[in-house]
Amino acid sequence: MKKMILGLFILSLSFLNAQESEEKAIDGINFSELKDVIKSDFLAPTVEKKVERVQAIKIQKKKIDKKKYNYPTKDYFWTFLSEYWLVKNAAILKWDFQKPDYGLKNAIEELFEKLGLYQVKFRVLPINSPVISHFSLPGDNEENIYLLSVPFMRALDLSKTEIALLVLEDYFRLKLNFFEKNINAKQADSIIGKNFYQKKVDLKSIEGLLKNISNLAFEKGFNFQQQFEVTKKMDIMLKSHPVVWNKYFNLLEKIDKLVKTNALFSNYNKIYPSPEMQKNWLSPKKNVL
Repeated sequence: MKKMILGLFILSLSFLNAQESEEKAIDGINFSELKDVIKSDFLAPTVEKKVERVQAIKIQKKKIDKKKYNYPTKDYFWTFLSEYWLVKNAAILKWDFQKPDYGLKNAIEELFEKLGLYQVKFRVLPINSPVISHFSLPGDNEENIYLLSVPFMRALDLSKTEIALLVLEDYFRLKLNFFEKNINAKQADSIIGKNFYQKKVDLKSIEGLLKNISNLAFEKGFNFQQQFEVTKKMDIMLKSHPVVWNKYFNLLEKIDKLVKTNALFSNYNKIYPSPEMQKNWLSPKKNVL
């Protein structure tokens, strides 16, 4: 009887190649009953190695399972959060619609490179809604996401260069960390790269950040000091390109007239205060005699 048990034991070990099968096979054997048989047949070292291997497999599996409960690290967090926000607000933003290739990516790259901004990574997302005129979301490895309202572009009959200038403004807002500051991004420090194995997901922090992004994009926007800094940054960047500088100034004039006459875009001044002030900041100071 003992030899039959031993034979079945050795046969099972020799045919179980998969780690999971091997683990189950050894777990199902009562080694205490076979202890004397194993010792008498000098199989103890072999069995010990098998048991050790199964234990190692269990530890490795636990580590792998635990990693499944990691929040995104800082290298991946912002794309995750930005895309999550876009999905949650898809009905408002209306980005999921059939659209032609507007050729905006090439126009933006052309302007950026003309200004010495090379290899800037970004994605352009046209939206079929006037609720946001233009807006930027941070992504990983500085691959930002730029939202552009098709109704806004059409209402102003914007050229590709003018659209690229709007994107440049949004680029500076991100570079100056105004986005992170205005949504209180430090909330993310409590979850970025952390593990919630055998814990509840910290939905409160994630929902709080999503709510803050919505507040920034739809209600609060950027303050006058931030807008001033962006405008002066644009002024400095474009000064050596007078033709583009004039296009930027004219763009602000067009936006100023639109937001004052078209109720559909009256929210613009709340988010980006204000095109009229921006023109004043760009205009040369007049000397009083």
